Amino acid sequence: MREETRLQRDIRHYLQVRGFRSVAVPNGATLAGNAKQRAIQMANLKRDGLTVGFPDLIVFGPDRIGFIEVKLEGEYATDKQMEVEDWLTSWAGQSYAVCRSLEDVKDTLDAWGWP
Repeated sequence: MREETRLQRDIRHYLQVRGFRSVAVPNGATLAGNAKQRAIQMANLKRDGLTVGFPDLIVFGPDRIGFIEVKLEGEYATDKQMEVEDWLTSWAGQSYAVCRSLEDVKDTLDAWGWP
């Protein structure tokens, strides 16, 4: 299992224990087939609403929604991820964070004012 996958699962468990629900957005899923088949699959997914750079987790709290991008220590957001962050925070007024640990998640929930 990839280290980022393990961290994301740990974060989802932590959120659940704290009483929050989360949904994973599998934008980084590996597509099957050869290069042409993968290109066709990706084009179809984008037509269906896949948004490159969308955060890994949508977190639901009472009367609120937040977004978490899961990154390993030393990894940073891509240009597309930064565009989506700006869209979610500036345009849509949503809460957004990059989390690299459970401590980051705790700090994020505190900063968002979530109980």
